[in-house]
Amino acid sequence: MAPPGSIGVVDPGWEHGVAQDLRKKKVKCNYCGKIVSGGIYRLKQHLARVSGEVTYCDKSPEEVCMRMKENLVRSTKKLRQSEDNSGQSCSSFHQSNNDDEADEEERRCWSIRSKGKLGLSDGSLLRSSGYIDPGWEHGIAQDERKKKVKCNYCNKIVSGGINRFKQHLARIPGEVAPCKTAPEEVYVKIKENMKWHRAGKRQNRPDDEMGALTFRTVSQDPDQEEDREDHDFYPTSQDRLMLGNGRFSKDKRKSFDSTNMRSVSEAKTKRARMIPFQSPSSSKQRKLYSSCSNRVVSRKDVTSSISKFLHHVGVPTEAANSLYFQKMIELIGMYGEGFVVPSSQLFSGRLLQEEMSTIKSYLREYRSSWVVTGCSIMADTWTNTEGKKMISFLVSCPRGVYFHSSIDATDIVEDALSLFKCLDKLVDDIGEENVVQVITQNTAIFRSAGKLLEEKRKNLYWTPCAIHCTELVLEDFSKLEFVSECLEKAQRITRFIYNQTWLLNLMKNEFTQGLDLLRPAVMRHASGFTTLQSLMDHKASLRGLFQSDGWILSQTAAKSEEGREVEKMVLSAVFWKKVQYVLKSVDPVMQVIHMINDGGDRLSMPYAYGYMCCAKMAIKSIHSDDARKYGPFWRVIEYRWNPLFHHPLYVAAYFFNPAYKYRPDFMAQSEVVRGVNECIVRLEPDNTRRITALMQIPDYTCAKADFGTDIAIGTRTELDPSAWWQQHGISCLELQRVAVRILSHTCSSVGCEPKWSVYDQVNSQCQSQFGKKSTKDLTYVHYNLRLREKQLKQRLHYEDEPPPTLNHALLDRLLPDWLVTSEKEEEEALHGEDRAEKEDHEDDEEEEEKFYMESGNVDGEGEDNLDPYDDDLSDDD
Repeated sequence: MAPPGSIGVVDPGWEHGVAQDLRKKKVKCNYCGKIVSGGIYRLKQHLARVSGEVTYCDKSPEEVCMRMKENLVRSTKKLRQSEDNSGQSCSSFHQSNNDDEADEEERRCWSIRSKGKLGLSDGSLLRSSGYIDPGWEHGIAQDERKKKVKCNYCNKIVSGGINRFKQHLARIPGEVAPCKTAPEEVYVKIKENMKWHRAGKRQNRPDDEMGALTFRTVSQDPDQEEDREDHDFYPTSQDRLMLGNGRFSKDKRKSFDSTNMRSVSEAKTKRARMIPFQSPSSSKQRKLYSSCSNRVVSRKDVTSSISKFLHHVGVPTEAANSLYFQKMIELIGMYGEGFVVPSSQLFSGRLLQEEMSTIKSYLREYRSSWVVTGCSIMADTWTNTEGKKMISFLVSCPRGVYFHSSIDATDIVEDALSLFKCLDKLVDDIGEENVVQVITQNTAIFRSAGKLLEEKRKNLYWTPCAIHCTELVLEDFSKLEFVSECLEKAQRITRFIYNQTWLLNLMKNEFTQGLDLLRPAVMRHASGFTTLQSLMDHKASLRGLFQSDGWILSQTAAKSEEGREVEKMVLSAVFWKKVQYVLKSVDPVMQVIHMINDGGDRLSMPYAYGYMCCAKMAIKSIHSDDARKYGPFWRVIEYRWNPLFHHPLYVAAYFFNPAYKYRPDFMAQSEVVRGVNECIVRLEPDNTRRITALMQIPDYTCAKADFGTDIAIGTRTELDPSAWWQQHGISCLELQRVAVRILSHTCSSVGCEPKWSVYDQVNSQCQSQFGKKSTKDLTYVHYNLRLREKQLKQRLHYEDEPPPTLNHALLDRLLPDWLVTSEKEEEEALHGEDRAEKEDHEDDEEEEEKFYMESGNVDGEGEDNLDPYDDDLSDDD
């Protein structure tokens, strides 16, 4: 509601708050009830959730938050326009032919501004513009008046406000003890910031008096100007005060060094340094911008300019889907004309270090949660474009995943002892008390290194990557005779289409609505089966393609031997029956990969064991419980998934997941009980707490105490298992601690995409220590930003975004057989020994008989003993 006595235009902020005093300096929020000091602008910051000066309002509706943000942005734009107008009127004095008169006018304009005629006398403009002192990035206010600040580095509480706290960080002696644990870049930045606030230094250095004033007039170097601007106005808020970009000539600076200028008081100098002042050269620049603004810039001009940049620099076009790219375009548009791009030195120097500091700030939040949940070390092994074996080490916890480091493991990937030493050093860096498991690939070398690690570290586990184990399952599936035959025929179709440019364009333009047949997934063999599913989805389109006039009238492709064979396969009903049969048999395992890798916010460890058990039973059901049909699939699954089925962490997570434990079909097998006991012994170092936790298991099993309340029963499948235990396990604290540490983890080490190897390739070319340090920082920022974006998209449920453009380097790695004919196949084709060619020339009846014989029907009893899904495999002809 509007405050009493208000007339004229009412600020929209009063719709959401009530004034608590006559001066309207204290306003009570209608949603959270908090009384905000500082007037209506501070309330709008509270509602818009602008960080720095006031706490957020978590209870305000989202539309209110967005409306207040828009209002703050409009207010800032009006402020910029008024300052630009005043700056232009003030800069008109430079047109005088008499230098003395021009100097006098400049001093008079400066005096008017410093006296507060433009609303800057009490610093309210600075506060209302959304400016946040950079010191608040490194400390936390301990009281409402913000007179006591706690240091993020040494935890000392400094009295005297933010200025005294910055003296503590800048190690300025005299008034406060220096901080000895603050990073060097923080010390340098805060010390630079303090130069413009300490009156004593300006009095002792009269020659540098004008240097202390950020008129943006002292330096002719744009990098230094950008440096100085960002120190004074650190970009932590969108509502940043716009400054001018004028410069003075040397003659003008000399005139300002006169005695009249030195008579200005220190307080006025401190306030006036934010005022933009334009020289004749800056006025010309403003005219140039004005003349440019008369031309209407179309959307086509903007998109063309962006396209030129991407292609000139060689940035992959899928970069346009980046959240950071979209945010950059949005902020540039909000900034308006006149934005000067920082130099490359600034990007690779201070701005890179600031980005590292930002990343490390939210990593501190991750670390604070490890006391309760622990963390997982993920060793993601992959091959870069140079053929080198790389290992990226990531750390995962419920708060998120972050990149720790990466190494070139080409020389040690076959040495178990070297891998063990590398993993052991990483555990030391993270802290053994924080690590629950170390996840690697399920190879013999990594298994040996993992066992050595478990022998030395008695309170953590080595676990094989579930995604890698499932990829091995799919690899063995693809070697089964009838599966490999189906895949080879599908590969011949895609190779033929993608190596005929005109045919590919015809397919995408007229039949598939621009969609590709190839679908890369997280692993190579998973990509093969997703592409096979894509062919099945486009079955009608492919048939239409090979029956279209464009194909029939083609002179070479349609009449070639390869073209006729591909056409016959696409139009064959038996081929599509085989594809559908293979996809139904493999789909349960593909679902496991999807659940583990693309589960969004839901952690995969509590569900992995249940997923795999369900996949086995689904395959058995698909083949109508016929052991001859599902037997080959089961043998592969039991061989490849055996390390996961019997791992203590997997079975214990299955036991402690209430969504599974209280179901009637819960399988309380002996290996599950043994796994729970072993996890309690290994993850709880204190013997007394171990015994207590074991004694509390019956309460959980029988749903006693807090486990049996109505709300606990109702949220067994709704809440995340770890959150459920933290909420309802309060009567069994010792068992709760173990359960939360087991349920709060992933079971996959896949966290990086192969295209991220760009910085690792650059790193291998750097010889100097400085170059290696710089590229190491680039790698650190790059990986963590990519991980951050992936987590944001999962949390925001970016499911409806357009399909990404195919990355050809990624396709060559994941789907080589679907694009290029292998040497072996070429030799077989030359000698006429390709099995697929022979089968294509047989009639349909012989193909159907052979197909069902291979899929398990060996009794020869005709239609009564065909595949149980034969009715579902009926063709759409």
